[in-house]
Amino acid sequence: MEQDFHFYTVYSLARASGFDPDNARLIAYSSQHTDDSKYKHVLEFENGGRFQQVLTAHQFIDPRTLDKDTCYNIWVPFHFLPGNLGSGFYERMFVRSNSVVAQRVIDDFLTSPMKPYSLHRLGIILHLYADTWSHQNFMGVMREGMNDVRNLEVKGEGEGFIESLLKKLQQKILEYTAPLLGHAQAGTIPDEPFREWEYEDYRGKHFSVSNHERALDAAQNCYTLLLRFLKQSPQFSSESAVPWQNIVVRVSDLFGKEGSLEERAKGWQGAIADGSLGFDPKEEEKNLQYGNRDWFKAAVKVTKTEGQPDKYEKQPNFESSNWKYFHDAAALQKFSILHEVLPEYGIICG
Repeated sequence: MEQDFHFYTVYSLARASGFDPDNARLIAYSSQHTDDSKYKHVLEFENGGRFQQVLTAHQFIDPRTLDKDTCYNIWVPFHFLPGNLGSGFYERMFVRSNSVVAQRVIDDFLTSPMKPYSLHRLGIILHLYADTWSHQNFMGVMREGMNDVRNLEVKGEGEGFIESLLKKLQQKILEYTAPLLGHAQAGTIPDEPFREWEYEDYRGKHFSVSNHERALDAAQNCYTLLLRFLKQSPQFSSESAVPWQNIVVRVSDLFGKEGSLEERAKGWQGAIADGSLGFDPKEEEKNLQYGNRDWFKAAVKVTKTEGQPDKYEKQPNFESSNWKYFHDAAALQKFSILHEVLPEYGIICG
């Protein structure tokens, strides 16, 4: 999944389920920011204290980050949740849509005590949950041959398309220079909701994939999760939920829209603004945008001096800032999955 799902779809589902615009944006921002938290250095504050950031995505500028530590500490707990089907360790590491492990993660979250960053963790879990559909049958660790994509064909695209796509991706995104990792051999094809494609895996098993069906199923299940959360935490509900059947046609239409990520995002922006997703848009929703550094800038002041290391200061609201809360939620999510959930299934990789 890409920003059109992780931010705009999640925002729309949160609003339709009953969240107000501020909390819907908080959840959606956390969901998308899981793909954008790429910095791990400790912030040493000039006004006292320090803070350790949590990596939830790869550092695309440094090839050395694509190692086992990256796989087990980033890809597994935040993007490629093991599905635990099969017998061998690596076979059980493959992602399965809506797996028993995913349900275990959700149940664990819904039964845990409320924290100041619970909505931030909800967004992170929605990201991971949605990825169980788009990343299914791939795993977030590098294992010779097991993430192979053979005889790939993409409906509506001619010969040489995938080679050209991968060449462009490899020039700007480190993930796609590692053909053993995840769905790197298929590029962004599994993440684009309108795509239809087919391939053979490492065993020669043939898959014919409709991303549209996968995205729609993911959206409905994410919507159910949001409704479950609001049922047990009604203090976050600002209005009645919209029945899924009232929005499914519009959501389906948006997933079927062909085009670049920017074009698909504009489709969601328009649907949010015109009220066709079941909720009455507020003024601030008429031009909904995501900025991956917004939360950081609100929490931390950075002073740059040429030839000198950056200097950091906590903003007055740092302790309760969305940026800090996101990292608190990510730290808990990582520990919970690697040290509590997966070991229950005999998957030790923390």
